[in-house]
Amino acid sequence: MDRGITALIPARSGSLRVPGKNKADLIGHPLIAYTLVTALISNLYTKIIVASDDPKILKIAEYYGATHLFERSELDSGPESLDIEWLNNVFSADLISTPNFAILRPTSPFRSTSLMQESISLFLPSPFDSLRTVKKVSEHPGKMWILRDNNEITPFMENGSEEVAKHAMQYQSLPTIYVQTSVLEVARTDVIPSTNTREGRSIMGLVTGGIDSLSIDSMEDLQYANFLARSVPKILPEIKLKPYFGDDVS
Repeated sequence: MDRGITALIPARSGSLRVPGKNKADLIGHPLIAYTLVTALISNLYTKIIVASDDPKILKIAEYYGATHLFERSELDSGPESLDIEWLNNVFSADLISTPNFAILRPTSPFRSTSLMQESISLFLPSPFDSLRTVKKVSEHPGKMWILRDNNEITPFMENGSEEVAKHAMQYQSLPTIYVQTSVLEVARTDVIPSTNTREGRSIMGLVTGGIDSLSIDSMEDLQYANFLARSVPKILPEIKLKPYFGDDVS
């Protein structure tokens, strides 16, 4: 069923923490392949666009089923580039022709089709401009400090004069705080030209945990993902194609 949603998979070539991350080997296939295959088998998206500055990644994306490819420039693919930069360029190229779009980052290969279905079912009838996944923080900012040049530390979260210092409180007594994850975002397409943002002004949070919160942001994460994929059957979508890393099919 066509829900009027374009899936956007950003996959720039540079990664300081995990070099070649989007092409990294995850139990025999490049990392990006799992996000592509999950998006395809979900049947939720009108089109699936991979946006990359790396010709090899674009070849991989085409092989694993992307319906559209967008070549990003160096200007919107640097380590400090903002999502709205490449989003604006994709939008200006008239590739997002649907009322809504979803950002599916390759760094979340364990993202389930059920999570995507839930997010869309919650978001489409809502009054919000966008939805994004969040998870409860494990390290609370109330316990965090700022280190000054003279080695003095001061609380990151300020306290009122009548309050017990947050760093002295038990975790259970602190306000519940959530951190954004990079697993999934869904938004109305018109937020791009009207607010020059990827999320608009009102954002719905979808709380996730466990596998649906995992993201590969370090070499340790990649090693753990390979371990998890080998240890837990069917935790990743089945890929029936031969492995392809942008050169010859192996």
